[in-house]
Amino acid sequence: MYNWNVKSKFLVLVLLLGDLLSFILALWASLTVRFFFLPYGSYLWSYRVFLEDHLLPFSLIFLMWILVLYLAGFYSTLVIGYRLSLAQALVRVHIINSVIAVVFFYVFLPYFFLAPKANLILYLIFSFALLFLWRAWNMPFLKNAFGGGALYFIGPGPELRELVAAFSHNPYYSNIRVVGAKRAEEIKSASDIDLSALERAASVGGFAAVVSPTSIGAPYQHNEAIVRKFYEPIFRGVQFFSFQKFYESVFHKAPASLVDEAWLLENISSPSSAIYDLAKRFVDIIISLSAGMISLIFYPFIILVIKLDDGGPVFYVPERIGQNGRKFRPFKFRTMKVGAPVSWFEKDDPRVTRAGRFLRKTSLDELPQLWNVFLGDISLVGPRPDVADFARELEQKIPYYKVRTLIKPGLTGWAQVSQKVKGENPSSVEETKERLAYDLYYIKNRSFLLDLAIILKTLHLVLSRIGFFK
Repeated sequence: MYNWNVKSKFLVLVLLLGDLLSFILALWASLTVRFFFLPYGSYLWSYRVFLEDHLLPFSLIFLMWILVLYLAGFYSTLVIGYRLSLAQALVRVHIINSVIAVVFFYVFLPYFFLAPKANLILYLIFSFALLFLWRAWNMPFLKNAFGGGALYFIGPGPELRELVAAFSHNPYYSNIRVVGAKRAEEIKSASDIDLSALERAASVGGFAAVVSPTSIGAPYQHNEAIVRKFYEPIFRGVQFFSFQKFYESVFHKAPASLVDEAWLLENISSPSSAIYDLAKRFVDIIISLSAGMISLIFYPFIILVIKLDDGGPVFYVPERIGQNGRKFRPFKFRTMKVGAPVSWFEKDDPRVTRAGRFLRKTSLDELPQLWNVFLGDISLVGPRPDVADFARELEQKIPYYKVRTLIKPGLTGWAQVSQKVKGENPSSVEETKERLAYDLYYIKNRSFLLDLAIILKTLHLVLSRIGFFK
């Protein structure tokens, strides 16, 4: 049985292991050039120099470099196999990694008694070359990893168009053809369905599947010919996937058109793990307290910048909606002009002050909210809380919008790091509907790993704004 998620994760694992192997081989190559020993030379001496003296301290560098590659998006399944300007992207990341390596060895880790001047220079050269060769070599392999295949979609209109566009224009799925796409209500008779292309793909060992929102027979249970048209291909190797699960695995958000009371009861109403909630609260307290204390260093400078800009109040404390509709007031450095009305956020919004643009770009305006995390008003990760009056308006315009308040809101969230308008507030009802789709996905799938991914993606987003990643 073809498993989309498992295969995507396997490809990411292959990339990660290949990157680690590239780093290890680069270290071996640099020591070979530096000390003129080979793998088949004096075994005991090679073992000591390579493993004991160098591999242990460099392994910490490897882990930090892998983190930087992750933050730069090199393990995203949407870029596997077709990343454009690979050399340019790797150069930018390698500069950051080189700085990390220099700081690591010459500032933070005198413990290892290792200041590898020549070795480090050689290693930086070899590691870039091997990483580039590995990534360039695996492009065709990973691009073709899904194999040839065909898909037939049956689903709601908006999500149907998204999937067709993704599989028609995204090079990541270039070997999988969309041979048909229909809304369920368009299928009136067996002649409206042509699965012959799927059957041909399956006959030669390719991937062939129908993606449908429900049990395929349910909408057509009174039309025997249509049911038979779907039933017979399973004996020829055609598979059937849940539209909801397939859509979520591709876009990592809930299919908004399928969300109704039944969907919510099935996917959202189950209680979360008490262990997860307790551990998350513990992490919130530890991180918010430590980061909050460190952040106090920046407060005098931020206050000075705000006062010099327009002389207005330093903090902006609007009333927002928290878990289960409870109101609270988050602490936040003011970034908008005094008395600015609450409305949709715009690009180059004139309400934002000069100091505010800088604070928003660097996310320094969010620092005081670490104390809201410590107090328990919000969590580090969760749906972003809305201003109270605005939230009530959105609940009237967007079905099930109130579901976001079932869990504690967050300083950052899945929508903030995943939506096209990354890091910005939605500027329309339509963008807010899409934000809800991401929030529902998070509420349904929240876990330690997803929370960690959100935190890392948030770090990447902030560094991108500053200019570390582009």
